Amino acid sequence: MKKWRRVIALVLGFMMVIVCFGGCSGNGRSKETKVTVGNNDSVAAADESSTGTGPAATGPEALTLPLCEEKQELTVWMIYNGTEVSDVNDIKGVQKMEELTNVHINWVTMNLQEVAEKLGLLLTSGDYPDILYPASYPYPGGTEKGIEDGVLLDMDEYIHNYMPNYMNLLSQNEDARKQATSDDGKLHSLKVIVGSDLTVEGEGNYQGLTYRKDILDAMGLEVPTTIEGWHDVLVKCRENGMEAPLSITKNGGTELSWAWGVQSQGMGNYLQLDGSKVVFGPTMDGFGDYLDTMRQWYSEGLIDPNFTSGAMIEKWQFDSLENDSTMLMSSISSFCGQNAFRQGFITNDQTYLQPIVSPVLNEGDTSIKWERNIVAKDNIYITTSCKDPVLAAKWLDFQYSQEGQYLNWYGIEGETYELGGEDNTPQYTDLVLKNPDNLTPGSVLQRYALNNQSWLGKHDYSAGMKLTTALSGDGSNAQQDAVELWSAPEKNIALTEGIMLTDEEGKKANSTLTAIVTLVQEHMVNYILGKDNTSQEDFVKTLYDFGLQDVLDIYQAAYERYLAR
Repeated sequence: MKKWRRVIALVLGFMMVIVCFGGCSGNGRSKETKVTVGNNDSVAAADESSTGTGPAATGPEALTLPLCEEKQELTVWMIYNGTEVSDVNDIKGVQKMEELTNVHINWVTMNLQEVAEKLGLLLTSGDYPDILYPASYPYPGGTEKGIEDGVLLDMDEYIHNYMPNYMNLLSQNEDARKQATSDDGKLHSLKVIVGSDLTVEGEGNYQGLTYRKDILDAMGLEVPTTIEGWHDVLVKCRENGMEAPLSITKNGGTELSWAWGVQSQGMGNYLQLDGSKVVFGPTMDGFGDYLDTMRQWYSEGLIDPNFTSGAMIEKWQFDSLENDSTMLMSSISSFCGQNAFRQGFITNDQTYLQPIVSPVLNEGDTSIKWERNIVAKDNIYITTSCKDPVLAAKWLDFQYSQEGQYLNWYGIEGETYELGGEDNTPQYTDLVLKNPDNLTPGSVLQRYALNNQSWLGKHDYSAGMKLTTALSGDGSNAQQDAVELWSAPEKNIALTEGIMLTDEEGKKANSTLTAIVTLVQEHMVNYILGKDNTSQEDFVKTLYDFGLQDVLDIYQAAYERYLAR
């Protein structure tokens, strides 16, 4: 049955190509006025004789608006967290999008908390939307499994033939191209592409170490750059009555471990890179040294005695800031500077969280970071139920055009933004920043811009950064400063984002890795607390006895396939 569904999907795909040339834009024969949409002039139009049955020799067709002469409809299933506008079609940017494309969208939306359950129900129902965007929840087993199941359309030919804006973005960043490409060299699905208004690049690190600058300044102390230096500061903090000088995660991790070349917070399931080799951080000598140091510091009263209940950013509880009990802690960028107070999380208006590059063991050592560098993330699919996949591909491509990007993130030119600044990009108007009806900027943007509560197409992180800067009153942006500082170190030990396991590899590796990660986290906590005296050598042996080598072999092979894309 699945085989026949795939055959039918292919036949429909070829039929839609023919239909498109008769009724939709792409061949230049329409009587409608056509407006070419693209991010730059390098996107070449395909020859009019192109049938769309394979990658166009001269590149994708130039996207022209409207996409069809007569109004067409598509169904889009996606995450939407809006609280101001219940019907997505009431968003002014979405209304403008429909006017430009001549495509009406029937939106099927749910919030982030509902996606996992509703995606499972959708896939078992057999009744699929034209376009499926489950954000951070990929198709179970991967995109290629979805194609084999007859649920997802293989989008490779459609992307190559009908998505010039998307292809242009991929051409601007090698990491984006690799992360969007499968190991067989094909683009089986779309990815959300990350960048600023005019660039394609990762957002950087949004989490890192911070300290209480206001307290350290009052103590008259210099900012340490080494582990030993921070030890001395934390001792002074404890002597001055600070109850929890250092905050670590409930599993015993902190960015301080980067000084030993290991990642301890559990991100990426502790898998990381050592040069070009995939390694498991807890098996490295530096991991044992890190645990020894944390154990000693805990015994000295330098670590939050209640760390197993969770750190500030795990619990989203801000007592440590309110009562000045902690000096050094991990934070996210949006809390840096005085933003925790300005956003109403605390009433302590003296609090100033200053981000720092993670300290090193010895003066002169190279600073390390763990940064995923995600440039192409979250899959967007066309399903086999779509009767006009060419139109769906073109509508999706509009989301990656500059016009679509600005509609989705800034709203309507002349109302919520004007082009300006040094790079002639969107700048918010007083309708957003000083609303006459006293609406907050977020409330205004929910009414005008889809991606204020979703992330369809290109993820333009400039929009949020500009809003933060504009609202600061003095042109400062502590959040952006933190991201830039945490992202500054050149040495990155994170395993590359975008490597893909086959369905068989995933089943074999994931169950083993889950058990191993549980062992690691239990050992870390108990070792720091002084309840576990297992040596690093014996613990590493236990991990390999659980099958760690098989996991490493699988991820090493997947990483090498990624490099070969």
